[in-house]
Amino acid sequence: MKHAMIPDTQIFPESKTDHITAAARYLKKHKPEKIIIIGDWWDMPSLSSYDKPGDKGWESKDVQADLDVGWREMNNFLKTLRTPKYDPEIHYCLGNHEQRIVRASASAGMRMLNNYLSIEELIFNPLADLGVHTYDFLEIVELDGICYSHYFVNPSSLMSNSIGGSIENKLKNLGHSFTMGHQQTKQTGEIYTCTGQRRRGLVCGRFYQDYHEYLGPQKNAQSWSGIMMKHEINNGDYDLMEVSMEYLLKEYG
Repeated sequence: MKHAMIPDTQIFPESKTDHITAAARYLKKHKPEKIIIIGDWWDMPSLSSYDKPGDKGWESKDVQADLDVGWREMNNFLKTLRTPKYDPEIHYCLGNHEQRIVRASASAGMRMLNNYLSIEELIFNPLADLGVHTYDFLEIVELDGICYSHYFVNPSSLMSNSIGGSIENKLKNLGHSFTMGHQQTKQTGEIYTCTGQRRRGLVCGRFYQDYHEYLGPQKNAQSWSGIMMKHEINNGDYDLMEVSMEYLLKEYG
């Protein structure tokens, strides 16, 4: 059993996207049985709660344009990936950037757009029509002993934000093999139970080429970008292989 995990792509209208097609070509060749897209495929900058009317670039942001570019790349990805002989199981975990649609539709200032800003109509139902299994924001899906979600909260804390700390800290608090995106970093690690069972943790939240202003020059330069392959999966344990952005563009771009 092989899984492929695609971290946050955060696609917006000006994004570079040739790596999306490169990833599809790579996966079509290596044929993982299950592909997990960890969320934040759509960046949705037009619905960012941090931007206010009058902020720089605010007047040029467009909800429909944000949706359209994400759907264009999703359709291209699936069209490139699937063949009559290869049709993998695909799972999509909704991210906090797609969740912006939910927050916007529930806000007092935009309640008149509630019928138009529907996460079901804009994301969930179209993905289901494409044969993609889709999960709500922070819903956990367990596949072959590995828990997947866009991110996890610390069950030992009263806070609902993303679990922090080292990968060993995350594993000890979550108590299960897990994989998440969200954080623009790469963490991998393992712990063993008293019976010798290995539990594996993976955090990887970047699969894009774009420069993001909010990260600044240092974090943009320090963040690894690529996809993850998990081989020989057995009850939450696996052999991990990193596939970098540079490799994908060079060999499959």
